[in-house]
Amino acid sequence: MDVKALVLCAGRGTRLRPLTHTWAKASLPVAGRPIWQHIFAYLAAHGFDEIGVVVGPGQEELAGRVRQWSPQRVTVVLQAEPGGIAHAVAAARSYLADDPFLLYLGDNLTNADLGPALRRFRAEAPAALLTLQRVADPRAFGVAAFDGRRVTAVVEKPADPPSDLAIAGIYLFSPEVHGAIAGLRPSARGELEITDAVSRLIAAGRTVLGHELSGWWVDAGSARGLLTANALLLEGLVPGVDPTAVLEDVTIEGRVAVGPGAVLRRARLRGPVVIGAGSCLTDSEVGPFASVGEGVSLDGVRVWNSILLPGSRLAGPGLCLAHSVVGAGSTVSSRPAGPATLVVGDDAHLAIPPRPR
Repeated sequence: MDVKALVLCAGRGTRLRPLTHTWAKASLPVAGRPIWQHIFAYLAAHGFDEIGVVVGPGQEELAGRVRQWSPQRVTVVLQAEPGGIAHAVAAARSYLADDPFLLYLGDNLTNADLGPALRRFRAEAPAALLTLQRVADPRAFGVAAFDGRRVTAVVEKPADPPSDLAIAGIYLFSPEVHGAIAGLRPSARGELEITDAVSRLIAAGRTVLGHELSGWWVDAGSARGLLTANALLLEGLVPGVDPTAVLEDVTIEGRVAVGPGAVLRRARLRGPVVIGAGSCLTDSEVGPFASVGEGVSLDGVRVWNSILLPGSRLAGPGLCLAHSVVGAGSTVSSRPAGPATLVVGDDAHLAIPPRPR
């Protein structure tokens, strides 16, 4: 059974503002690569060679980058307005045709082996298979009631969850789901909910399987989720220093990757850390769990568990950033002030005053 893939990248990313005022959510970098590249590489590793990607208005650049980079056959689908996950599936109807498909939410990342789920889907031919992950607080997710094999109910962000099993952002559907979507009405938040379509399949007596993922899974649609995904992906970083990089009086601990043309002087890198091409680090300490984008400048700073987008500039003396995301082209400067936590959009300029004595 051939299974297509559909990746949803049209979301507005409201939980990631101000970054998503200027970035498509799926283009935000984690562990040195855009979210969508991690997703496409993951799907390629599971044998998907035909992928549809749903984008929104104004995301033509994202669509072009996907087509240029991906070795898979890529079909771009425009979702003309934000209408929910089920609305995005309906927008992709001509691409999906009457084929079974995997639906992947474009702000989710995982290292779980999908092989067992795919084999179950092909062998048992259910109407749907939902991937599930146990979470500490399921109230923030779509949640499944699960008997160990079948999903018996799904609830979107329930106040009283029926289980601790969150729907993990990866679904497998037969073409039957299109009929379930066709009869949907917008939810209270004005969207066509995929959980409502699944509920209709269950109510009609169709088989909906559940499959618990092994490994980690992260909803990277918030700043906290983005940083969590960054740290988890960096755990698998392949270390290496590009031969064109310049390192003078640099201490490296753990897994570190340094890109082409980077210049590092009097620096300490505590892996896992990735340093982007053309970045310049002077009198600075970076890591652990830090991703430094291309063309970033650091002078007299300490940064850990953070993502610095391309072209950002951080200058001390004594600037410390932790658990932060700094937008492209932004400048952050400080006199000694103690650790700061920031989420800064593109092209911002911040000067942090000294902490009062």
